[in-house]
Amino acid sequence: MKHKLISVALIAVLLCMVLGNSIACGPTTTYTLTITSTAGGSVTPAVGAHTYSAGTAVNLTATPDANYHFVEWTGAPIDGVEDATTTITMNGDYTITANFGFDMAFIDDVPDTSQPPTQILPTTINPMSYCAPMAMVNILGYWDVVMGHSNAQNLTAFQQPPNLNTVAEYLGYFMDTNNNGSPARANPGSMGTLDVDIAPGTLEFVRWDINNLFPSAPPPPALPAGKLGYNWTVTQNCTTDYNLSLALYKAEIDAGRPLVVSFDYWNPVFGINFTDPETGETLSVHDWGTDDGQSFPPDPEEYWYGDIGHAVTGVGYKLNWDPDGAGGPLPSGAYVIVYDNWGTTPKNIAIPWAFWKCLYAVDPSP
Repeated sequence: MKHKLISVALIAVLLCMVLGNSIACGPTTTYTLTITSTAGGSVTPAVGAHTYSAGTAVNLTATPDANYHFVEWTGAPIDGVEDATTTITMNGDYTITANFGFDMAFIDDVPDTSQPPTQILPTTINPMSYCAPMAMVNILGYWDVVMGHSNAQNLTAFQQPPNLNTVAEYLGYFMDTNNNGSPARANPGSMGTLDVDIAPGTLEFVRWDINNLFPSAPPPPALPAGKLGYNWTVTQNCTTDYNLSLALYKAEIDAGRPLVVSFDYWNPVFGINFTDPETGETLSVHDWGTDDGQSFPPDPEEYWYGDIGHAVTGVGYKLNWDPDGAGGPLPSGAYVIVYDNWGTTPKNIAIPWAFWKCLYAVDPSP
């Protein structure tokens, strides 16, 4: 009997050596798959830790919520990282993340310049209230350096993004910001930049070069070395129709053209932050506070009244959005994504489309 048991054992060992894992020959190797997810969707298998035998092909499914889309899987070797439905083969312990992105339109790499401007022009007497030049100079640098547009090269040659404060000072001269610049503008002596001066001031600065010096050009040091001039189009639209103004804004962003937006006042109340895994951009979602009539320290002092509001650079939008869900304090609706120009505010401010004054659509095409 003893010899028969030994023979059986030897046969079992030989079978394990020859057939390997095709038969049960001792403990089975298992691995752990840990699944996580960013906000904006759900996954199958569910978020958490799951155990599988070695070599198992696990089916993965990422399902985006409304107003989100699936971006990619990260963290482990997956068959098709950008496929919402795919597989992962368990050859080790893995931690994977399903990444979801916002359904938003966004123009990447627009410079973000903050007040105050430099003070190199002899006539500069007050560096405050330069929101309009700061908002517009982001667009000039975008077309010149970021996009390398043929009708914008060397437009901002004397100072490159992201530091465009000197360019903004020259631009502010042509806009007659703070009534401290071109006498061709309409500013009656008020702080800030009149709505009607933004477009013509931009056009004159863009066109300004050795062939277009203008009688009202800044005093020495007037024409910066290397600056070239071009003919652009800047269209001002001050419609009060909500749907029409939003459609105009949306059309410019969809065309890949950032634009300047001026508002009656500017008092964003902080809400929540979202980081988009697809772009890496963090949106600081705000609602509107009350009109306080001016800004307060540590921001530059600005007053908005009549034909002077607060100007920002429009870089994106997200429609039909309820950022904090049903019942949250943030309203549901259309949000625009803008760059403010105060160093104390976040970069990408998402705020409901309201209290606008005018849009300034900029087209560098010849």
